[in-house]
Amino acid sequence: MFLKVTKYPDAALRKKGSPVEKLSEDVFKLVDDMIETMIIEEGFALAANQVGSLFRVFVINTTPHEDTPKPAAFINPEILNQEGTVVEEEGCLSFPKLYLRIKRADKIRIRAKNLYNENLIYETNGLLARAIQHETDHLNGILFIDHVDKAEEEKVKKYLDSLNSSGMHE
Repeated sequence: MFLKVTKYPDAALRKKGSPVEKLSEDVFKLVDDMIETMIIEEGFALAANQVGSLFRVFVINTTPHEDTPKPAAFINPEILNQEGTVVEEEGCLSFPKLYLRIKRADKIRIRAKNLYNENLIYETNGLLARAIQHETDHLNGILFIDHVDKAEEEKVKKYLDSLNSSGMHE
């Protein structure tokens, strides 16, 4: 089922997610619905609080440059370590048409459960590492606008002002 993506300034985006204590039909359905929503919205990843859930879950397309998406679910993710830094452009489904240059770690190591309730360790870099950091931030109530440097602050201010003046926020 397609879910509505929460847009800024909705307060749900600032809420910290709660750990998934037990895999259940609710979690499986949430993940399925999030994957469907991510694909329909042409997103690269999606956190649970972006669709109104406070579970610590996000989904990601592990093959962003291919025609057929290969989605994966990360449950109770925890970034274990980060290496290097890189500044690249990011977008967010909760901030339509806003793209910002954000500094992130280039390489990360993360622990998360999968849908089989297995604890896994993932190591990745580049775009996948960036997306995982972005989605993990969402689960902690942190938004990509919180990471902007001085050069991007004016762009964020204009974007937020346009939301207020046009009544675009919901």
